[in-house]
Amino acid sequence: MCRKLSLLLLCLPLLLSTSWAQSESLTPQNDEFRGVWLATVAGLDWPDCNELAIVQQLRLIEQIKGLRELGCNTLIFQVVSNMDALYPSRLLPWSAVLTGKEGQDPYYDPLALAVQVAHDCGMQIHAWINPLRVCRDDITPHDSSHVSISHPEWVQNYRHKLYLDPGNPEVVEFLRSIAKEIVENYAIDGLHIDDYFYPDGLQKDGNGWRNDMFELYGKGKALDEWRFGTINNVVRVLYETTHECKPDLVFGVSPSGRLVNTCRLYADPRMWVDEGTVDYLAPQIYWAIGRGDAAAFEQVLDSWSFVSKGVPVYVGLAAYKYAQEINKGLDAPYLSLAEFKRELELCRKSWYVKGHIWFRTLDVLRDDFRSYILSELYEQ
Repeated sequence: MCRKLSLLLLCLPLLLSTSWAQSESLTPQNDEFRGVWLATVAGLDWPDCNELAIVQQLRLIEQIKGLRELGCNTLIFQVVSNMDALYPSRLLPWSAVLTGKEGQDPYYDPLALAVQVAHDCGMQIHAWINPLRVCRDDITPHDSSHVSISHPEWVQNYRHKLYLDPGNPEVVEFLRSIAKEIVENYAIDGLHIDDYFYPDGLQKDGNGWRNDMFELYGKGKALDEWRFGTINNVVRVLYETTHECKPDLVFGVSPSGRLVNTCRLYADPRMWVDEGTVDYLAPQIYWAIGRGDAAAFEQVLDSWSFVSKGVPVYVGLAAYKYAQEINKGLDAPYLSLAEFKRELELCRKSWYVKGHIWFRTLDVLRDDFRSYILSELYEQ
């Protein structure tokens, strides 16, 4: 074990210092955005908390270089998933996905490593945060710095899941501080949030959700109107913070693919576009072509032509659905890799679509998917 560890320690500086010779040749034609989400929540793509820190680092390097070899040019790296962090934060505890224990120092900085490797490979990197999720329902935070313990008054419990209340001005300032901490301390190329806004179902029933912030700040507005306004405010604050700290960075949001779905979360991308508070949109269009219903890929894709108004759209593609047994009936096309070629062809024919993002890393790096992308989807 000691000998293997010594070899790993010797390899790490070499891997970090080696520039990626193929970066220039892999630059996509016409600047097509080719992104990949690297999900760290529950260790979906990375890390494994049972591995040594040095092994975790080597695996992260291997994954990022594998994505670049594939032809991808942008890494969307999840750094805040349950109001915990994959970097040394003064605001959030260390994530338990690194060591198995929330708040425990892994003795390296995953975000710094990801930034260095991505840039060495000629890739951009966007730091991805879940904006309102406090923790998954199968987790009980215990570190004193976790927001559910340090500021329980900011937290809402809805159907046994915890969320930050975006109607609370202190919560918005907390999110601003998280964004500022990341943007100021890391050479990232963008900040990215996904669709963890108000919980789905809240429009129909407010079971367990306190309305004290609405009573304080509603100012005569209807409840639904006020809630949409609070999400607009979160998006605006994160956009402004990103650009105030580093004007050249981009801020993007990945809403649900169907507008009706994202509006159920009190999030309306049309408002963000009209207010100029997003640099790109990455709708998660995770349904097959030709389904024959309102979720059909081609129908949902077309709906974004009326939303974007010149804001780049990077379509989220459901790599995770490939060859899963559950994909029967309407999603049966995902049993074949050819479905992704058809989806990409539609994206590339759409004037408002400037690229795509795969969900997620381990799915596109599996041998058959990787070979298909190299041979059929990306020109090398």
